[in-house]
Amino acid sequence: MYCKKGYKIKQIIIVLCLLAAPVLTSAENTITNETRTNNGSSRLTSTYRIPKSLSFCGHPLPLGERHCREMLDRELTIAVYNRAQVIMWLKRTPRYFPLFTEKIRALNLPDDLKFLAVAESSLIENIHSRAGAAGLWQFMRHTGRRLGLRINSTIDERLDPVAATECALNYLKFLRDKFGSWPLALAAYNCGEKRVADAVSEQQTENYHTLSLPAESERYLYRLAAIKLILSNPAAYGYKIDRRECYEPLQVDYIYLNLNGEVSLIDFALRLGITYHKLKKLNPHLISKRLPKGKFNLALPPGYKDHIAGILKEMPRLTTHESYYLVKRGDTLRKISRRHNVTVKHLIKLNRLKSSKIMIGQKLRLR
Repeated sequence: MYCKKGYKIKQIIIVLCLLAAPVLTSAENTITNETRTNNGSSRLTSTYRIPKSLSFCGHPLPLGERHCREMLDRELTIAVYNRAQVIMWLKRTPRYFPLFTEKIRALNLPDDLKFLAVAESSLIENIHSRAGAAGLWQFMRHTGRRLGLRINSTIDERLDPVAATECALNYLKFLRDKFGSWPLALAAYNCGEKRVADAVSEQQTENYHTLSLPAESERYLYRLAAIKLILSNPAAYGYKIDRRECYEPLQVDYIYLNLNGEVSLIDFALRLGITYHKLKKLNPHLISKRLPKGKFNLALPPGYKDHIAGILKEMPRLTTHESYYLVKRGDTLRKISRRHNVTVKHLIKLNRLKSSKIMIGQKLRLR
């Protein structure tokens, strides 16, 4: 009885294998066909050769050394095969690179510095990192304030392309003068002046390529070099973007204001004859519904600049809210945000809250 059962099981297995064979063969043929192009050639993933020589900010990369060559190979491979990201880089560069080049030339700095903004933000002007950095040049709040950028509840100049670019380039110039080389200056921009200064002092070397730094900072120069390679000759890496698909520079007039009090941004836009939405999009650094008190840049569509003085003269100044608020019974972040014309997200970030939960008697910073 046992033998007969075993024999029948073997027969069943043989039959199933015979039935499955055509299916497997068909699947194999399908896979094979999918890996071939129209002309019959295989779709193989190619690699790109590392150039024999390359410099960044005038500094030659020692690509004859195995470690340095492999570092660049890694960054180039990672970047070039992130196709969506590279395509967006290529679309955004026409909008921002003219501004960067203008400011770089004014300070007589290396043109390669424009690639830092690509590495930092992918040229997204209002981007925020998880660590709290913001804008095209990814300044932390404390660093931005130390370098002269205005950051409060009404304005965040880290998000102003003009102010942030000028600040970043002046800071890079300072770092170059302090450390004596562009590689160390770039490393300090990435991980901080103190960390680089301590590493140089402890390890007794000023050679970026032999200096032990945080992993991201050791990769930083090679990432910048990879971005330079791709954006300087995109066709060599398989990219071709129609110029008509690129983002052209915004057609705006910049005016530098110095207000003696805050003004309603919505009311200002209506009196000016443009939408509040458009005014906010042109000025991502205006983070509240108010024009801030003091000095700041304002971007306007062409033709509106001459009407500003008269409009602002007629507009009432708004009362300034308290800088701090003491939480009372029944308060929620949403209620407090509406009462003081700030966002819940702003309150959470400003007070470094882990959630929207607040306690009675808690002191919240509003600006």
